[in-house]
Amino acid sequence: MSEVERRMALVATRHYLDGLSRIEIADELGISRFAVARLLEQARERGIVRFEIASPDELDLGLSAQLRAAFQLRHAIVVHAPGGAEDTLKRRLGTAAARLVEEVMTPGEVLGLAAGRTLRQMVMAFQSLPPVDVVQLEGVAAGLQESGVELVRHAARVSGGTPHALLAPLLTRSDETAELLRDEPAARETFARFSEVTTAVVGIGSWNPEDSQVSMLAGQLGIRESLLDAGVRADLGAVLLDIDGAVVENAVGRSVGIDAPGLRNVPHVLAVAGGPLKFVAVRAALRSGLIHSLACDASTAQALLADASRTDPHRRSDS
Repeated sequence: MSEVERRMALVATRHYLDGLSRIEIADELGISRFAVARLLEQARERGIVRFEIASPDELDLGLSAQLRAAFQLRHAIVVHAPGGAEDTLKRRLGTAAARLVEEVMTPGEVLGLAAGRTLRQMVMAFQSLPPVDVVQLEGVAAGLQESGVELVRHAARVSGGTPHALLAPLLTRSDETAELLRDEPAARETFARFSEVTTAVVGIGSWNPEDSQVSMLAGQLGIRESLLDAGVRADLGAVLLDIDGAVVENAVGRSVGIDAPGLRNVPHVLAVAGGPLKFVAVRAALRSGLIHSLACDASTAQALLADASRTDPHRRSDS
């Protein structure tokens, strides 16, 4: 065994058997936590670390691996929901996403949260988070139960960190109104925290067919049709996308939340979405290049893989 392989084995032993975090190992060995992460990844690739996983019935490890490879994702989680039950699907997606977030977060990092029914299931499923601050990534688009304000506060209670809420609507009728809201002192303080986020968790909303709280808010404001005419077909919270994953620029000014450049600067963005109406939106999110990991249902994963296997995966189509 070479000296590099010995170091891989040491780092893997300290992490997987002794339970030390990446930061603790980095301090112990006098290297960066990113170097620790690389050593752990190399240890898995070279077979120094091998896993035997007893998978719960709701997880599809085969589809997860195919999805990860096809779209070059950092993490992919695919779940089954018997009979297509929506509540079961959201609960299973939320629980699987919660376990992943608990695994990847380390003390001192910053968790960014969007909102929605599935993300509420995720937050309620948190069992233990390291000490991390929690930042709300977008204004409010739904009722209190699913709003980012409540989710951020609950996640911060679990982690013992500080919550940073964003008490504003996610969409407004005009650029001027959104600018005034973004300029409020409390909102400016939360916006300043976006650059500190290390892991962001977002939902994916579908606008056509409609399965999005952001789209419903746009309808309440009387601006949904104009945004559809502008090409909006999906959302990552305050980031509105067309069918090919491009940001719809003339909608940017009306949003209150992290924008596409801000999301692109986050080291790890996990998107969580599932259900029969989500395929076009999830495909747009993948095409956008804004997400690194995905949790979705088996039907959506199969549709994405079938689409990716076609000769021209970027052909235009609409629902």
